[in-house]
Amino acid sequence: MNKLSMPCGALTILFKRQRIALGVFLAVVIAGIAYLIFAEQKYESVAELVVRFGTRSIPDINHAPTTELTPSDRREIVLSHAAILGSPDLAQATIKAFGVENIYPEIVSNPPSRWSVMDEAVRKFSDNLWVGVGTQDNIISVSFLHPDKVLARDIVKKLIDLYVAQQSAVYHDPHTDFLKHEVQQAADHLSAAQTAFQDFKEKWHINDYDGEVTELLTRRGDADASLRQAQANLDQAQNRRGDLEKLMHSVPKTLPEPASGEKFKSLDDAQTRLADLRNKRSQMLATYSANSSAMISLEAGIADAEAEVRTRQNELEQRSSSNVNTVYQTLQTDYLRTVADAESNAEPVRVLTAQINEIDHRLNDLRDVRGTFSDLGREQQLAEDLYRSLSTQYEDARVNESLNQERISSVAVISQPSLPYKTARPRRLVTLLATLCAGVILAVGSALLIESLDDRFTTADQLALQLAVPVLATFDYRRRSLPRPLTVQGRME
Repeated sequence: MNKLSMPCGALTILFKRQRIALGVFLAVVIAGIAYLIFAEQKYESVAELVVRFGTRSIPDINHAPTTELTPSDRREIVLSHAAILGSPDLAQATIKAFGVENIYPEIVSNPPSRWSVMDEAVRKFSDNLWVGVGTQDNIISVSFLHPDKVLARDIVKKLIDLYVAQQSAVYHDPHTDFLKHEVQQAADHLSAAQTAFQDFKEKWHINDYDGEVTELLTRRGDADASLRQAQANLDQAQNRRGDLEKLMHSVPKTLPEPASGEKFKSLDDAQTRLADLRNKRSQMLATYSANSSAMISLEAGIADAEAEVRTRQNELEQRSSSNVNTVYQTLQTDYLRTVADAESNAEPVRVLTAQINEIDHRLNDLRDVRGTFSDLGREQQLAEDLYRSLSTQYEDARVNESLNQERISSVAVISQPSLPYKTARPRRLVTLLATLCAGVILAVGSALLIESLDDRFTTADQLALQLAVPVLATFDYRRRSLPRPLTVQGRME
């Protein structure tokens, strides 16, 4: 029969099993009181530490801008410090500093069989040590329980001292010797890179590659513009010289003196006489035949007149003087000036062409060695960056080493370990309240458990529910022999 499903009242069951419930309650209370009486009295020493960040931490010799930590980063750092405080190695070092026989003499007198005395002492030390971190701050609270209040304070103080040394070794291990060796290697590498780069620049006469290329390109642009102008002037002078040569061939150098005055009178008379004879011949041809004696005589006179005209003309040409042609002289002067201009413009073209060729040759050389120059420059820059970085780290390591020697840390004690004036364990009021609550809960639970295991019917309602029939009457059980009146229960619906 499953009596847990029956609608039994808890109070009814509790009163029914009151002896068992009261017995359990008293047993729990007595056990709690016994614990308070016989439990080892322990004192609690408490200290508080603060973890500093940024400019509030240890001195910073690196002048580079620092990165602001996020709240999660700060939280992780504080938790890591708390983990160091609660580490078994730190607990073991603290126990060794005082001696196991002084802190836990009971362990030395009764050592464990399955592990060493130190392991047992570390386990008990960790159980009595509490390291807490707040939810939104950088404060670490440290507390330790021990029967000796003075020893509890000294243990917490020693634990903090060992923690400061430990966290300095963890967070600020300088590795000075290693960094010194690395800096020396970086310096040798930098010297070799600088020497190779300097030799290469001296070989190719390079001081500033980009600056020289820019200067050469600027000079080439200016020289090219000047060359184009000089070439245009030269072409213009040569074209003008050709035009002047053509004009000089078509213009005579001298001009004859004009025929006028007494100088040409004999020639004019001979020409007049020849013209008259020719007119007369024209008139006579209309009357006389060509073979007549008169015509023959006239032709002979015309021939004599023509001969006389030629003679007079030859004499006149031999005796007459020619004048210089000023147009030809002007053209000749312009031609000579043009030739001089062409010769003067030809020299700049030659010089500028040579300069451009020299600049192009230098640019080609620089273009060919650009890859090697860039590689050597990049190698030197990388060597300089590496040397600068390692030098900074080495200086940081030297300062951190000095800080460690002086025990300067980013963690500061804001509350020294306290000397307790009363015991902290066991907590009497809390233990007593917990014992009473546990006694009530266990008493009620025990009554319900025993009732659930009992398969007998104790109430009319249980019987009516199980048999599905109404109960007509019930009889109460009493130890005395006197009869009780019959109790009639009403009909159930």
